[in-house]
Amino acid sequence: MARKTFPFYKQLDRMDCGPTCLKMISEHYGKVYSRDYLRDKSNITKDGVSLGGIAEAAENIGLESLAVSVNFDTLKEEVPLPCIAYWRQRHFIVIHEIKKHTVSVADPAFGLTSYTKEELLRGWLNAKAPKEDDEGLLLLLEPTPEFYECEEGA
Repeated sequence: MARKTFPFYKQLDRMDCGPTCLKMISEHYGKVYSRDYLRDKSNITKDGVSLGGIAEAAENIGLESLAVSVNFDTLKEEVPLPCIAYWRQRHFIVIHEIKKHTVSVADPAFGLTSYTKEELLRGWLNAKAPKEDDEGLLLLLEPTPEFYECEEGA
């Protein structure tokens, strides 16, 4: 059986990464929402969008959201994927798969890519020499029954 590629969309401008991440995750779970609809629901401004704005938009379309700060081991062993990660203190990416030596991400600015654990930690923790127990910010998202009942956004 062929493995399905994670849905990818490129952000339209530098403020659009959060709604674009949410678009990819909603499509992963089987629902298609327009980027404009998700931008509106996430209260995007000229300065971008906050993690809280993305969470609000996610809840609006039936995804349960939870912002957490976790270390890499917790990410690898306990976090439901895909999830949104706060990247380099200014950007959002989707972490969608973790293998033994690589972490697969959908970066709306650059594309589908993989990082080593060390590369991921440097960007996610925004540190040149991150420590093993340092924590990074994630937005966990899981579909609720309402997600599948909601009409897809225009």
